[in-house]
Formats: sequence, C-alpha cells, structure tokens
Amino acid sequence: MAKQSREDKRANGDLRHQNRKKRLEKLLAAKPKTLIPNPADPVGLVIGVAARQCAVIIGGETRLIRYDVPVAPGDEVSISNEKVSGIAPRRTTLCRKDPANPNRDRLIAANIDLLVIVAAISNPPFRPGLVDRYIIAASRGGIRPVLCVNKTDLDGDLSATRIYQIPTVYCSTKTGRGIDELRDILAGNTAVLAGHSGVGKSSLLNALANEDRARTGNVDEDTGQGRHTTTASKLHQLANGARIIDTPGIREFGLGQITLEEIQTAFPEFSAMPCRFRDCTHRDEPECAVREAGGSRYASYLRLTSEL
Repeated sequence: MAKQSREDKRANGDLRHQNRKKRLEKLLAAKPKTLIPNPADPVGLVIGVAARQCAVIIGGETRLIRYDVPVAPGDEVSISNEKVSGIAPRRTTLCRKDPANPNRDRLIAANIDLLVIVAAISNPPFRPGLVDRYIIAASRGGIRPVLCVNKTDLDGDLSATRIYQIPTVYCSTKTGRGIDELRDILAGNTAVLAGHSGVGKSSLLNALANEDRARTGNVDEDTGQGRHTTTASKLHQLANGARIIDTPGIREFGLGQITLEEIQTAFPEFSAMPCRFRDCTHRDEPECAVREAGGSRYASYLRLTSEL
C-alpha cells in the first residue's frame, strides 16, 4: 500500500476538521426538541435545574428527575421512570441569548407572572442599559416587569431610577425599607429575581422569606463587581403564596435578534413626545423631539438600536 504523502495527510486532516465543524454548526443550529406530556404520567413543578437532573415537586415531595430536553424552573412536567416525559405548554418565558450560540435562546424561567429587576445605585453602580434589556425580555415573554432598587441605605440619590414607567419599589435589607411592599406585590404570583451580580438578590429573598434561603456575598472591593452567590436558578415558595425564582447574577444580558418595536417597549415615554412623524424611529428623521431632547435615556435607546 502506497505511503501517504505529507500533503495528502494535511489535506485529509483539513477535511476531517471541516466535517467536524459542519456537524457542530448543524448541532448548534438545530431547534431544541420538545416533549408532549403524557396524561397518564404524574405531573410536577420544576423548582431547580442542574446538569442532567432537575428538582421537581410531585405530590408535595421533592425528587431529582433526569431530563434530555431543556427545562427551567417554573416548568410543569410529566414524569415517567424518574425521567421528564413531557413539558406542558409554557404560558410565559424569560430567555436570554445563549452565549455558546447567538442564534439560540437560553431559557431562564417559565410560567412566571413578574420579572423583578433588582438594581442598586452604588456597590455595584446602577446600569440603566441592563434594566432596559430586562424590560424588553419581559415584554417579549409576556411578563410584567417590576423595578426593585435595593441597597438604598448606601446612596440617597435615586433620581436615575425615577424615569421608568413600570412599578418601582425602593428597598434595603439593612433597614427593612420596602420589603413589606415588595412582598405584597409578589403575593400569589410566580416571580423571577434577576439583575447584575452583587445587587443583593439573595439577601432580598432571605428578607422576603424571613429566613436564610440563599447564600449571600459582598461586592469585590477591587473590581466593584458582584460575586456570584447563586449558581443555578431555584424556585422558593413564600407563606403568602408567592413563588420566587432566584437566578444567578449576570454582567451581560444578550437579547439576540431584536426588532425596533421590541426596543420601543422599553421607552414608552418617547411615544408622547411631539415628533414630526407619527412612526418616527428617533434616529434620522427631521424634527425629532426625542433626538433633540437627548439625555441618558436616548443614549441607551441608541445603543440598543445599533444592534438592529
């Protein structure tokens, strides 16, 4: 048998590499599988997800169940042979762009009523762009957004947070400010606590539950960034009927492919401004009152529309 030349070996190696790359791209582009629930199987509520296993409440008992298709806290699933056999249609969803595949969404939670966007004025600094992205994600998924400004004991200047036309609660787990108000808003609802690392989501959960439900941590003094204390989404039930999903803190929240109409849901105040054109995009049109007013809100709007 003739010995392969160095050039032939290199060509065959390149071909194998290309085939592997094509198979990977095909796998990443494939739509996630779904399972139709079997009416004969018992049904449970997913309260936490880890690698290949999820915690499911079935008949008042929490069990670890295997799964082969993506599930999220809040999912209602049927169980067969200690494995997820079906997922009920989701009433609402909270998703972000999958960092490993920008063409696919990563499901964070399902069947939730409220998205509580937790932010701080300082330690870590307030990030209006992240709040806007969460508002858009909530609108996409059919979820009502609520802004919770936490750590108000650290900074008295709340002016940057008074621009949003969504329910806003000012809280401090140190002084107790706003905890009862937030607990009343959550009563009887399924909600997600989401926000930048270090804004105090786990501390809020503990205060709302009047017990230590989640591990807490401090903001790194050198970087000014929060430390991750929640590593996976979990669902917690409160005495007032609220069910809260505590998600890991993030520093970026990708929206994936987005439309101008979706971006505009985060800026309802723009619709009341007297632009020359009713369908003004607030970018290039003449006599645009929004562009002329400028400001931080308009700057955030421009950053989002630059992704179109």
